[in-house]
Amino acid sequence: MKRSLRDRPKFLKSLDADSALAAAYRPVGPLLGRLRLKREGSRPYNPAHVLVPQGFAVELVACGFNSPVHCCFDDDGFCYVTEGGHKIEARPRILKVDVSTGEHETFLELPEERWIKTGSVTGGCWHDGYFYFSNTNALSRVRPGGEIEDIVTDLPGLGDHQTNYPNVGPDGKLYWGQGTATNLGVVGADNYAYEWLRDFRDFHDVPGQDIVLAGRNFEYPDVFGNPADKVTSGAYVPFGTETTAGRVVKGDVRASGSILCCNPDGSDLQLVAWGLRNPYGTAFHPDGRLFAVEHGIDERSQRFIVDDNDDFYEIQRGAWYGWPDFASGIRLDDPCWGEAGQGREPVLAEHPDPDPPKPFATFPTHSAANGVDFCRDPGFGFEGDAFVALFGDLAPVTSKRVMPVGYKVVRVDMASGEVVDFAVNKLTGPASKLPHRGFERPSHCQFGPDGALYVVDWGVVKIAPEVGGIRMKPGTGALWRIRRTEGEPGDRPPKPTRVPLYGLMFGAPAAAATAIGLVLWRRRRS
Repeated sequence: MKRSLRDRPKFLKSLDADSALAAAYRPVGPLLGRLRLKREGSRPYNPAHVLVPQGFAVELVACGFNSPVHCCFDDDGFCYVTEGGHKIEARPRILKVDVSTGEHETFLELPEERWIKTGSVTGGCWHDGYFYFSNTNALSRVRPGGEIEDIVTDLPGLGDHQTNYPNVGPDGKLYWGQGTATNLGVVGADNYAYEWLRDFRDFHDVPGQDIVLAGRNFEYPDVFGNPADKVTSGAYVPFGTETTAGRVVKGDVRASGSILCCNPDGSDLQLVAWGLRNPYGTAFHPDGRLFAVEHGIDERSQRFIVDDNDDFYEIQRGAWYGWPDFASGIRLDDPCWGEAGQGREPVLAEHPDPDPPKPFATFPTHSAANGVDFCRDPGFGFEGDAFVALFGDLAPVTSKRVMPVGYKVVRVDMASGEVVDFAVNKLTGPASKLPHRGFERPSHCQFGPDGALYVVDWGVVKIAPEVGGIRMKPGTGALWRIRRTEGEPGDRPPKPTRVPLYGLMFGAPAAAATAIGLVLWRRRRS
């Protein structure tokens, strides 16, 4: 049963900060877009600041990367690190890394015409001499001569979430997660604030089968006209399109919020499952079962709940997992979610499954469970368990938190479903904002042919109003390695020190203003 969740204060229930931002951004966006602010730089590293269980050691393999998101290995043991190109003035690249020395070279730089700056290259895999990679709304491969060949195009990845990284299944097919266009099925002004709606005005979510709408609609500022005016938007339709009860939306194999697969040449595209919000990472257990991590619901726009967990699902072929009317297999309007949130009534008149599958395990709210891999080496330990990179929250953009969450690698005990820490910073939170030199934002973890666990560290995220909210800081990404050492292994690291980072960050200006006010008041009184 879902735990009871905290309530949002009543005066915040109807606050749509993202719509307000979009309305304010509308007239000044073109001017801010002309700014070219460089945020280049490096960051210090200290493997000792990452805590791991007894019997394991942390090492820095290479650094200086531009927003790396993923890594994989070829048959010769070389590691291929993907730089995504999202919100950064650096084109997406695939870097070939010699993990024995840390030296690396460019294997592929994406041509300018393929770089969709509101999207991302999210990773790749090797199979039968080809390097396969996903880029925003397409799956492509690099031929042995270096030529890029698109094998699946027109995927629904132009919105909030992209086409996620592929991997090869036991059947020799390519499998990947496909993200959704929106937070909860409705294109709103928040998507304009996220920039993509300006470029792809007609883009929206696509169901995996024919659905019947309930006809629920939501009001937003007219971000394409006068922001003081209102437009009405419904689910599974473009922005500003009103829906009516009973309207049928046709399903498509290229469904958003889905798991898809195809042959290595792109043929026989199949819908494996759908109804997932953003199945960022997929991986096959050694016994052949397919699992996926899913990002939970953000606290934004006109439809949301508060404190939705990130989930870890076993994927059943043909199943519908509940999005956009369920979270963690529970209806959004269920009392267990408390009274917070808004727009929680179903947007679908009929549900493909009134009781969708429940997650195998859950991760903390807004921890951003990204890449996942299973241990297959008994020498490392925890054979058959899943290791998941938790990227970390984006407060206050997607949640309102005091304590940071994520910024670590966790292990899922596949026998019990328990999630335990495996590699954590000595102080909870990102290295750039705390006095430590450990992880900034783990984005992927992958076991290498040497049996070690490799962790891709995205790097520093900065607030950047000139590009609609955030920008990545070049040169701050890294590749770490966690290897087994001698001695009896432990099952979890020492406990880190928890720091109320956001309370300190956001409270400090208020405290300073209060102090200044008191000083001025006393001077006037004297």
